[in-house]
Amino acid sequence: MGYRTREFCKTNYTFLTFQSHQFIKNTLHLQIIYMRLSFAILLGISLMACQNNQAQSSKPTTDSAKKANPMSQVETTVSTGTVQKWNRFCDLLSGDTTKITSNLKNASIWLSYSRGTNIKWNSLSKRISTPIAKWVDDSKLGIDNEPKTLVYPFAGGDFYYSHMFFPKQDTTIMVGLEPAGYLFDIDTASPIKLEKYLSNLEHSLYFPHKLGFFRTYSMEIDFTKGYLNGTIHTCLYYMAKFGYSIEYIKAFDIDAFGNPVKEVELGNKPHKKIAIRIGYKAKDGSGNVKELIYITGDLSDQGMTNGTKNTGLYIYLNSRKQIVSFFKAASYLMHKSSFSKIRAIMTRNSKRILQDDSGIPFPILKSTGFQVTVLGEYTRTIQLFRSRVQQDLKAEYAAKKPAKLPFNIGYNAEFKECNLQSAVKK
Repeated sequence: MGYRTREFCKTNYTFLTFQSHQFIKNTLHLQIIYMRLSFAILLGISLMACQNNQAQSSKPTTDSAKKANPMSQVETTVSTGTVQKWNRFCDLLSGDTTKITSNLKNASIWLSYSRGTNIKWNSLSKRISTPIAKWVDDSKLGIDNEPKTLVYPFAGGDFYYSHMFFPKQDTTIMVGLEPAGYLFDIDTASPIKLEKYLSNLEHSLYFPHKLGFFRTYSMEIDFTKGYLNGTIHTCLYYMAKFGYSIEYIKAFDIDAFGNPVKEVELGNKPHKKIAIRIGYKAKDGSGNVKELIYITGDLSDQGMTNGTKNTGLYIYLNSRKQIVSFFKAASYLMHKSSFSKIRAIMTRNSKRILQDDSGIPFPILKSTGFQVTVLGEYTRTIQLFRSRVQQDLKAEYAAKKPAKLPFNIGYNAEFKECNLQSAVKK
């Protein structure tokens, strides 16, 4: 029994004893009743404390979707009709022309979209997806092995690269400033609305497909205008393209204690929740259901301590132990003292980190117990971040002379240069 519980029991006992002496000292029968009542209350408090302690001690220590999914205690049942509707939408988003039948509403628009998106996807696969997949398999770095939970701060709607580098993880937690959004209803959309929606979606994918990252300014515009109201749309697009079917989509909040609360089934109306979670599974039925969690949140020190929701976000993220972390095109935010809290969470709880130079500074990785392997090329930053050049990281690259990576993503893609650091906790 904890200190606070013991003190609480002691206080109640003293209070009840005082009451019995003052008010029933001359009535033996009533005194016995009060003593029994006092004993029952004390026993109840003790049992509650023991149950709480027992529940805490039996909490799983592994952080995977199967054993300790952040939402593992929350209901995931969704009606069959709803799931079928979502998957029909995702099939169309993927450009599957077999789903475009003569009785489909706005069939000509979907057919035109499918032709265009498939051409672009095939080009992206040849240039980025295939080289990354081969590199992950051949690199022998084990970046996609245990642990099974990936945390990707400053992600925006970038499920694409998290999946390419970490295809085996069963839980992915992404955080960004952008809203999570809600679903687009293709059954009620007019031709004009559908064309605008698909145009906005493809526009939002331009920079991540060209340069390998979502631009913060572009996301601020793309995810708050028209019918592209949040990151849910790019996430569903990528899931569809990777050949997944949707099992459930939920929206929820996080309370001041880091607990997921007020969960609702995601629909096509604003939900005012800060997070969504999507259950997805291979269409061929192989493997387990995986989960993507996207949280809207300010990861600055002020943002993570300013108000109930953000304080809860800090606790929620800090409770994810034994994780693998991913940072890419992170605007060098964790180089600043004003992002010390998220940096500390990641260095404290990560077993592995894969990042480019915009993530955690090289000296901090080394000082917090990571063995760092440098990959690719690192000679500069873009002009916007010229003050963030790390001379010690440049020296490490010059000494180790790692091989050039077979793909170009990140800020230096325009220079045909790409750097990554693979860090493992010693």
